Amino acid sequence: MRSRLVVCVLGVWSLVASATAYAQQPAPGTITSPRIYAPAPYDASNSWPAWGVPAYDNYADGPIAADPQYGVGPDGLVTEQIVGDRGFNYEDTPVDRFLAATAKSMWLRGEYLQWNFEGPGSQLLGSPVAGVVDPSKEFQSTVAGQPATAQVPTTSGLHFRDVQGFRGTLGLSTTAGSLEANYFVFNRAQSSQFLSVAPASVLAPETQVQYATSTLLGGQPSANLFLYDSSFQISQNTQMFGAEANWVAKSPYEQGFIVQPMVGFRFIDFHERLFQQGTFNQQGFLDPPLVSDIDSDANNRIYAPQLGLRFEIVNRWLTVGFEPKIAFGVNNYDAMVRTERLRSPGDPAVQTTESGRKFAPIGDFSLYGKVNLRDNFSLFGSYQIMVAEGISRPANNIYYNDNGSANPAAIVVDAGFQRMIWQGFTIGGELRFR
Repeated sequence: MRSRLVVCVLGVWSLVASATAYAQQPAPGTITSPRIYAPAPYDASNSWPAWGVPAYDNYADGPIAADPQYGVGPDGLVTEQIVGDRGFNYEDTPVDRFLAATAKSMWLRGEYLQWNFEGPGSQLLGSPVAGVVDPSKEFQSTVAGQPATAQVPTTSGLHFRDVQGFRGTLGLSTTAGSLEANYFVFNRAQSSQFLSVAPASVLAPETQVQYATSTLLGGQPSANLFLYDSSFQISQNTQMFGAEANWVAKSPYEQGFIVQPMVGFRFIDFHERLFQQGTFNQQGFLDPPLVSDIDSDANNRIYAPQLGLRFEIVNRWLTVGFEPKIAFGVNNYDAMVRTERLRSPGDPAVQTTESGRKFAPIGDFSLYGKVNLRDNFSLFGSYQIMVAEGISRPANNIYYNDNGSANPAAIVVDAGFQRMIWQGFTIGGELRFR
């Protein structure tokens, strides 16, 4: 700022200097002693003499000594040495002071997450079978007029434990409260199960347990089965990321028991995909074997305003807190089911999709502790559990049906919804700028 004022003063000073020099010219016919004038340097702001003022009256006298910044020049002219433009290093403006104060009120927290995602449970990978109480257990069936044993697989073997992730939080403290925003992301987790069919007994081939996809027939309960006498494989992957922002009211107390209400907004993206693949080789007589695929995809995007409370016990070295929050969300979901080669190698791929909105309330509960190692750094750890309703999962979205061999495969999408639980531990550090 000072440099900019100096430039203005310098301009005025130049005009005054020029006028003064013109007014002090000798009268016509007067003989004066010769003077030597110093030329203005390239950067006249860094040295004096400059601007064409007299350097000294007599060469033998040498230059006039002056203070590095201020001095009295020839003819009583006061001069000032002007420093060069400091560029970015200018004097602080109100905006600069505001940004500096804001930076000193900020804090950052980074956390390593290790959570468990609730699995799909024991979801039957097929429709109910007419006359069978529980088709997930072995039951008697008929294949080409011969007795056989079949079993419809479930998703009970799929689990998503110790899913790793990261959460970063930025906080800004003000006189009225604090604004806190975070972003979190988890690695893609995968769980799979491979079921191999044991060879048939020569003496009792009907005891061989074959895996099956059971379907309705024309939308009605039936004993319609697509058998796999070689193997059946199930695989599911899941991934979640999201963001959250909250305004936390300021408490009149800084230590002791503190209660702070909060209001905010959160976004969650929860995406899963389920793959089923059954192989039928007709007891080794079919080459290449028939490989049937059934894939299901579910993507949940939840937008939710939320309310909460923060309870803390605070002292100089330690903070222990409990933070319950309730969000009232809307789930914008997309579901897809794709079936290929269901009944024969020539069966075309059939893909169906469904999109919509579903009310998805969320309960979020966190118990945490913070140890202050220094004035500006703390260790942070917590246990957190989130429970959400209205979540679409791929195993729930498949409608198992068949309309006969003359029609395309009728295993299509029919979105279902259930409760979902995410829970786990976090550990990290908090850095405060002061």
